Amino acid sequence: MSALPLSDVQPFSRRGVCPALSAPMQTGDGLLSRVAFTGYVSPQDFVTLCALATRHGNGLVDITARGGLQFRGLTAQSATGLERDVLQLGLPIRQGLAVETSPLAGIDRTAIADTRNIVRRIRLSAEKLGLHDRLAAKMSVIVDGGGHVSLSDLLADIRLRAVTLSGEIFWQLTLGDSENKALRAGLLRQEHAASVVIDLLLHLATIGPDARGRDLDLATVRMVCGERLLDRDIDDASRCVGDLPYGLMPLGDGFFAVGLAPAFGQVSADVLASLFQQATILGLANVMPGPSHSLIFCGREADCRELLAYAATAGFVTMARDPRSAIAVCPGAPACGSAFMPTHALADHAAAECGSILDGSFTLHISGCAKGCAHPSPALLAFHGRAEGLAFGFSALVGDPPTAVLPIGAQKAALSRLAQLYEKEHKPGENARTFFSRLGSETVSALLRQDN
Repeated sequence: MSALPLSDVQPFSRRGVCPALSAPMQTGDGLLSRVAFTGYVSPQDFVTLCALATRHGNGLVDITARGGLQFRGLTAQSATGLERDVLQLGLPIRQGLAVETSPLAGIDRTAIADTRNIVRRIRLSAEKLGLHDRLAAKMSVIVDGGGHVSLSDLLADIRLRAVTLSGEIFWQLTLGDSENKALRAGLLRQEHAASVVIDLLLHLATIGPDARGRDLDLATVRMVCGERLLDRDIDDASRCVGDLPYGLMPLGDGFFAVGLAPAFGQVSADVLASLFQQATILGLANVMPGPSHSLIFCGREADCRELLAYAATAGFVTMARDPRSAIAVCPGAPACGSAFMPTHALADHAAAECGSILDGSFTLHISGCAKGCAHPSPALLAFHGRAEGLAFGFSALVGDPPTAVLPIGAQKAALSRLAQLYEKEHKPGENARTFFSRLGSETVSALLRQDN
């Protein structure tokens, strides 16, 4: 296999591309390749993957917000070697259209429905029709059966969510964005769910390779779905949003899942390999990356608890209320050549000193530059590095024009002022998102600049 020509590598300035194993993307710290899994992988196989991350890349591994495994710091030649070595392992790697569901599908007794049959039908039909090559690079379908692992915050072009009405399971169809912002189209019966998704994907393919779920309006959806789409909806009060998938999760019959995550979604391959080795020693045979940068293991309660204790000591996030889980941060300097600042140092400060505002009500975004790789959607508090300092945007993308720029040396103190103001002036029961939204952009920007 010949090395990938540099001319074929995706430029890091282009947003919206999908850095697959066979199509690495240029970033500030070299090429980046990503794999996603359609089934469980043994911890020992993950130890091998960690070794490949060091052999072919810079030894840093990401677990993405959607449960992808990313290898960083690759060259054009080493990316080819990585692809070869990963494929030789024979792992259940996703190819083609991204059809995502809970890592606990089929074994989570708290779920409303088992999604595996619908997911399988969509994947097989999409492959048979060659849809992947005709659709947008980041086209995503989510089939959410409920349960311990919530998928509601993930962006999806087409989303099916299981609901119950009068004891019968239906699938709520929504299009574009996260669940609470998506277009609600109606309900589908179980037997129509997969075929409707395929027909909507076929319609998007006829529009063009850049069409996304957000481009569909309700009239078009009704035309494509016909009588299969029931003109019914459910009350938002019936929507049950799970917590972040960290800690112990009972599955039934004495089995448990345990979820944990590397801090800020990134960890050295050596530290990650040690975690998987510990899981092997404990007899936890299966693991799968999941949403919110999680790694989910399954096994007996005592073994899961022991792994959780080990992970906490090793610096992993093991609780949903860990302040680090409310921060989206890229590798930053010196790991990334595009970064103007060491993002992890500022994120560590925020987690240690500003925990009161990191209550899970919003995501604090800290980016090394204006690309915003770690959080491509707007954030309530968005910071990014630039030549003159740390730029701030309120309810903004990091690339938007800033409302304040903090000089080098003033950044940590500015974040601490936000936390101190919240602790002093928030109303009883008022979370951080509501508090800062009430203050507004001008007041928050002035506080950061210390104008008053």
